[in-house]
Formats: sequence, C-alpha cells, structure tokens
Amino acid sequence: MAILRRPSSCRVALMGSLALSVLAGCVSAPAPDTAARASHLETPAPRIERKELIVGVTDDNVLVTFNGSAPEQILSRQPLQGLAPGEALVGIDYRVARGLLYGLSTQGRLLRIDRASGQTTPIGEPITMPAGARVGFDFNPTVDRIRVVTDASANMRLHPDTGAAVDGNPQQPGVQPDGALRYAPGDLLEGRPARIVAVGYTYNADNDKITTNYAIDAQTRHLSIMGSLEGTRPEVSPNTGLMRSVGPLVIDGFDDAAFDIADTNNRAYLATRRGVDRATRLYEVDLKSGQARFIGGVGQGVVLRGMAIEP
Repeated sequence: MAILRRPSSCRVALMGSLALSVLAGCVSAPAPDTAARASHLETPAPRIERKELIVGVTDDNVLVTFNGSAPEQILSRQPLQGLAPGEALVGIDYRVARGLLYGLSTQGRLLRIDRASGQTTPIGEPITMPAGARVGFDFNPTVDRIRVVTDASANMRLHPDTGAAVDGNPQQPGVQPDGALRYAPGDLLEGRPARIVAVGYTYNADNDKITTNYAIDAQTRHLSIMGSLEGTRPEVSPNTGLMRSVGPLVIDGFDDAAFDIADTNNRAYLATRRGVDRATRLYEVDLKSGQARFIGGVGQGVVLRGMAIEP
C-alpha cells in the first residue's frame, strides 16, 4: 500500500525537502560509480519497536510474514493456491475497510486472498494489463478503490467488488484510464519520466475523507506525491496523473519496489530489489523528507514482488 496531519507544517516540510532535493540532485540520478557507492550514504533506521506485521508475496508465489523490526526472520510461509500455470502476483494490499487481502496477477485478474490457506478467489473478469514491467497496487481508503500504476506512466483504478476498471473519463466512449503520470509544471523533476513502481495511501485519523497518495519513483529514487497533499488547496486528484516530488530516498539503486503505509500510525515501509542480487531490502520512509532508513534484509535472500501491512 502506500504521516502528514497538519497541512501548514506539511507544506514547510515539503519545501524543505525540495531544497534537499536540489542539493542532492546527484543522488536522484547518479552515475554508475555513484550508484555503486550509494550504500555508504544509506542511514540505518533507529532501533525502535515496530509492531507492524508485514505480509509479502515472493517471486515464486508464496505468502510470507515478518515483523517490521526484524525482517530477516520469516514468521510464516504459505504457498498461494488457485493460480494458473505461469501466473504470478504483481502486487498485494489490504482492503482495510473489510480486513481482506487482495492481489493483482500478471494475467490481469483481481484476486481475493485468504492469508491462512493461500487460496485465491478471482473477482470479475480479467482486465487488460496496462503497459509497463513494474506495477504499483494500493487501496484508497477514502473511496474504497484500488490504484494501479506502472513504470511506463500508466495510471488507473479498479473496483474491488467487480474487478473492473473505473472509467477515468466518462465523456469519452469506452473505458478510459486516468491521466498519465508526469511531474507537475515547476516541480524539481518536471520533464523527467515518472517511473513509478509502488504506491501507498495515508490514513487520516481526524478526517477519514482525505488521504495522500505517495509513490516511489525508481528512476530518480524519489518519494513523490500523486495529486496533492491532504488538506492543501487547491486539491489535485491523483486521477489527473500530476505528481510532485517530496525528496530523495538516498538509497541504493533498485529495479522494483513494494511500498505500504500502516493504517494505525502511518508508518511507511519500502521494500526494494535489483536485478544484480535480487534480495529484498526493507526500509522505513520519512514521508516528510522522503529519506529511507535501512532496517534489514528480508529473510535469507527472499525476493518480494508485493507487500502489505496487516491492519
């Protein structure tokens, strides 16, 4: 899935993070030798108790669980049931309103997942998967719809009860996607391709009608926002595809990522992997600055394709 409560302080934080982005531009788009040294720039996460139970799906279609404080210790493993030969999940998330786990497969099927048994149940007919090699998948808690994005700037929504795509422009014939992802005019990353590989929504305890849609850009290694920060005006919907950068993650380069935000405290977790070693690394992300702090490796070289925090 995819910590900001007070709009005025948030705006100050975002302005500060943009200044950090300017100073750290070489981190956003490093040369190969800089990327090789990026691990020296990574900051360890503070040693605090993290009670979140994280559910991951591996590249061989096994559900695993681990605690946010100790990702190296896999607590459970459950193979998924009901997938077709060659089918794999590209993302998972909890529908917090009902406490149910959902996933999207490479065949465009929306699936409800029983975590205990691993049994998958298809919902509706398969969709045509949008262009892109990497997929972000997360529930919007305010409207109970699923956001789907890709590293090819695709942007769409799914209905969790029917599995159907939500029409992004009813004024045109057929079912249209939402606006293609691109950085807003005047943003630090304006003109750069938006290679979004993961998304997550916040949970506002004071007003359950507003949320912020955060996104992970694998090309620039930035935390970004789709649409506008909750509580700010004018309000910009993620459906427009307009994006604003928050700040650099300041971590190793990666090819794919999973991202989720806890519904209880808005703690944000990022899991990354790259083609060279494929092992998954877990971070905690500061939603105000964008900086990610390294917690540890997941399991003994476990490769995650998706991740969700249990509500």
